Amino acid sequence: MRAELIDSRDQTLQVDDPKYRVYFWAEDGSKQEWELSGADLDEVLEWIRLHSQGRSHSLWAVTRLPDEVCLIRLQGIDLDTRPDAWPSWARRVYL
Repeated sequence: MRAELIDSRDQTLQVDDPKYRVYFWAEDGSKQEWELSGADLDEVLEWIRLHSQGRSHSLWAVTRLPDEVCLIRLQGIDLDTRPDAWPSWARRVYL
């Protein structure tokens, strides 16, 4: 991790009501995708805890531009792109 002081005057936009995407990964390789809004990060993390049912997850912040949806990974694994971070069950299913 790298930490550096910044000048906050470089900010040009702010989102006060963020949206989040949560992906739950099942051991059979399937995934469930959710979009959450109207909550802060602590509420989203609690929702994940209550709904994970023991599944691995990834949490993303959602930003939208005209004709684009951008996801910013905040927590968890991305089984679509990071085989080196996959849990052992995922390696058995996908590799």
